[in-house]
Amino acid sequence: MNIIDTSSNTNLKNHQNDSITNIPLFHIKGIDYMLSSKNYTDIIFQSISSVEFFKEKEILKNKNIYSMGPSTKNYLAQKEINSICPEIPGSKELNKLLLENRTKGKYLIIKGEDGLNDVFNHLNKNGENVEELICYTRIKLDKYDHIKKNFTEADAIIFSSTFAVEIFFEEIHSSNIKAKLFGISNRIIKFISEFGYEAKFINYFSGDIEESVKIST
Repeated sequence: MNIIDTSSNTNLKNHQNDSITNIPLFHIKGIDYMLSSKNYTDIIFQSISSVEFFKEKEILKNKNIYSMGPSTKNYLAQKEINSICPEIPGSKELNKLLLENRTKGKYLIIKGEDGLNDVFNHLNKNGENVEELICYTRIKLDKYDHIKKNFTEADAIIFSSTFAVEIFFEEIHSSNIKAKLFGISNRIIKFISEFGYEAKFINYFSGDIEESVKIST
């Protein structure tokens, strides 16, 4: 089976299998930012890249740390930082978790440019003191012609972001591609459906991604 994983974050490669090829559809680049305070009580990381490009790791000591999903939680753990993560990844479940554990403190959300605003809006609406910090951006590749053949030969394509889905349908998709489409969250699956295509959920954090794809096809 020929599986393409479109993740742009190398830290998500939790699989070792010759049938899975990582072909990122965009680059991730850190950007300069200014931290307005160090007196936050609760710090929320929305992605692995938000962890990677956040420089002031020393301020995380003795803080309530939250992660959007298991990949971000695992990456924080690699840096010996414990975080609270919802059982079901995504902003909807994280919002519930934040309100269950609300401290009436000062929240900092660390994210990428054009990242989701759901958590910020939810906390703000509920009267919490919350700020956002943007520490990275996503950049499209200069060209895509050199990777199109890979996709026509694929049996399955895995998407870990809506941006990758958008690029796929704008730059790569054609009638020659017969691969099954998979998303690692319901939000991504819904986004794929807006292009008129069906996608299935895949447990990206299972021990065997290839087996998960086979079961779903």
